[in-house]
Formats: sequence, C-alpha cells, structure tokens
Amino acid sequence: MPPDSETPPRTAWRPYVLLAALALACLVPFCEKAFHVDDPLFVWTAQQIVKHPLDPYGFNLVWYTNIAPMSEVTKNPPLAAYYSAAIGSAAGWSEIALHLAFLPFALAVILGTYYLAGRFTRDPMLAATATLLTPAFLVSSTSVMCDTMMLAFWILAAILWLEGLDRMKPALLACSAL
Repeated sequence: MPPDSETPPRTAWRPYVLLAALALACLVPFCEKAFHVDDPLFVWTAQQIVKHPLDPYGFNLVWYTNIAPMSEVTKNPPLAAYYSAAIGSAAGWSEIALHLAFLPFALAVILGTYYLAGRFTRDPMLAATATLLTPAFLVSSTSVMCDTMMLAFWILAAILWLEGLDRMKPALLACSAL
C-alpha cells in the first residue's frame, strides 16, 4: 500500500542517514572481533579462491575431529568467499579488514528494511530499528559468513520486484529475478 499524503516520502534522506549512523554505532565496535563459529570456513575458502579461483572447495580440512573435503563440510554457496577473496587480496586477511568489508551488507539490510516498511507500515523507523537491534541480526552481521549478505540480496530483490511492478519496468523485474 503506497504511503498516504501525510506520510513523508520514502526517499527522504534523513531517516536513512540516522539509521546508517545507528547501524554503524552498533556494528563498528565489533570489527576487531575474532573469527568464530563458521567464519574460518569462509576465510579458508576465500584463501583457496585466491590460489585456485575455479576450485573454491578443493581442499581438505580438520573439522570437529576428522579430516574431510571442504566440499563436504560447507553447506554454503561461495559468493561470500569470492567477495572475501577480493577483499583479503586487496586489504589483507585481518578481522578488521574483512568485518569492515561486510558492513555494507548490514547497512543494506537496515536501509532496505526501512524502505520496504515504508511501503507497508506507518512506522518504518520502528521496523528498521527493531531489525537492527534483534540479537540474531547483531550476531550475524558481525561475522564474515554469508547470512547477512544473502539477506541484503533478498531485500534488494524484493525492492526491485515491487519497483518493477509499480513502474511497469521489466528490467527491474529481471534484475530482481537475478
């Protein structure tokens, strides 16, 4: 449902700046956080990609107590690892470099949530702030795993789909499908 005439337009920049500042205030302090949980899987895959770009899972590792092929250990697509490979090659493999590189996806989730909520609710700021402050989001968005990146792409796909329908633009619908 489009906003009524009393609702500020979704394109007003102030809420976006405020949300971006709030998100950065919540997430930047964790940029030095050690890699944990499955982060090493993504970093090791990225390092493999640098050496063998067409064979991202072509190595063995010790996971839990067994040696196993990475292709059996990981259950994630390699896009985040390819992104990390590009960042790691250019900026180094430190926690700070990789965590900072993943911040734009967290920002995209929060700003995209605000945008979508502006179409469907009266208080998009509440929806975006609640998303940011959800513990699961805070934990996921301070990792170098693919969760936040995939959520950002999903939100972008929803925005492109709705805009494609509203504007009758098949190109936006096609981009959404990609």
